Amino acid sequence: MRRPFATAALVALIGVAVGTARPAQARLIDLYAGATAGGFGGWGSTPGTPDFFDKTHGPAVGFDLGLKLLVFDLSANFLQTFNGNGTAGTLIQFLLGTEVDVPLGQTKIAEGLSQQVLKPEIAGGFGFGTPGPVNPPLTDSQISAKGIVANATLGYEFFLNPFIGLGASGTFGYHYFFGGDVINSSNVQDHSSGYQLIGLGTVTFHLGY
Repeated sequence: MRRPFATAALVALIGVAVGTARPAQARLIDLYAGATAGGFGGWGSTPGTPDFFDKTHGPAVGFDLGLKLLVFDLSANFLQTFNGNGTAGTLIQFLLGTEVDVPLGQTKIAEGLSQQVLKPEIAGGFGFGTPGPVNPPLTDSQISAKGIVANATLGYEFFLNPFIGLGASGTFGYHYFFGGDVINSSNVQDHSSGYQLIGLGTVTFHLGY
């Protein structure tokens, strides 16, 4: 019972932050690209069925691309994990969500833009996982798991100027993945659902107004 309660509490906290934020502090349009570093992990809740996050987890680096229209955020992100042998599996997500910039402190970097911003977001979309490094172009044969994801994220960003921000974020999410390695087995189900945790440091470049 603790996991559903914790999930509901986190979603409620983000909902309150989104509802009480001041939209005037945000850009109307924000085209952004950033580098990320940190790690992720997770677990499956489907009995007897392997889960992508049981196999693919650990330290990771990647990037984040997106377009934000006031509070609506469309993004794509990529994370490459590492293990003792070097590069390992990857996680790719395409997300649509709602994010509001909540100003912290009184310092401004420009008219209407705070230097420190709390960034709560609720998003959902599609996720793909590979058991090893991606060999471009990404093909279906490289994907070991794919399905839907839903994420609740709380982020923080400190702006060096109107265009560059340093930050950190923590994500708790749910996934429902179909896996190629699972489908070929007659002893387990063809899908796995579960939860994932992602923690990242970020360097992000912003263009917009």
